[in-house]
Amino acid sequence: MRIEQDQDHETKRDRVRRLLLGPLEGIGFRFPKAVEPEEGRKRLDRLADELAYMSDANLRRLFEAMRSKGEGRARDFWPSHAAFVALAQVAQPRPLEEMPGLASWFGSAAGRAALAEGRLVEEYRWWLSKHRPPLNPQERRIIADRAGAAQSKVARLRERLGLRLPVDATDREWLHAYEAHQDAAKELVRRGQAQGEAA
Repeated sequence: MRIEQDQDHETKRDRVRRLLLGPLEGIGFRFPKAVEPEEGRKRLDRLADELAYMSDANLRRLFEAMRSKGEGRARDFWPSHAAFVALAQVAQPRPLEEMPGLASWFGSAAGRAALAEGRLVEEYRWWLSKHRPPLNPQERRIIADRAGAAQSKVARLRERLGLRLPVDATDREWLHAYEAHQDAAKELVRRGQAQGEAA
């Protein structure tokens, strides 16, 4: 299966093919015979779409990292999707806003509930560290506890600032980061609501 490259009208997918997938195919990467050509094309398209956020330089770095990761006895089968994504995260972490599922999750009833119940920032931070929503009661309890503590700290710091009382530089930075995360998460909720209303 040949990965075509047309640089005249290069899409994001084409760019990943040119800088990463094409060169890997050029050194002999292939799918096992059991994988139909159309299925192989779909897998590589999905991978290219997922890695399209990466810069040219980091796609080249990923090529260097992946060239020795072939699977199978001859080490010439395409590495797993998960192997590509894991090394891509090392080379260039994916922006949270571009993560699959994030926008739809925050734009759903779950995001609106997190906003209404004061958990929005901590759920956003959970996504930052875990790249997924909380999945069980224990994780939701951790987030609720963190949210309660954070809201108390925010209220205390804002009160001190409002009264023009001294606030430690570390606490000011913490509040600034909290507010930035709050703004980003609220924007995701707002976008989700707007899309829902337009549908």
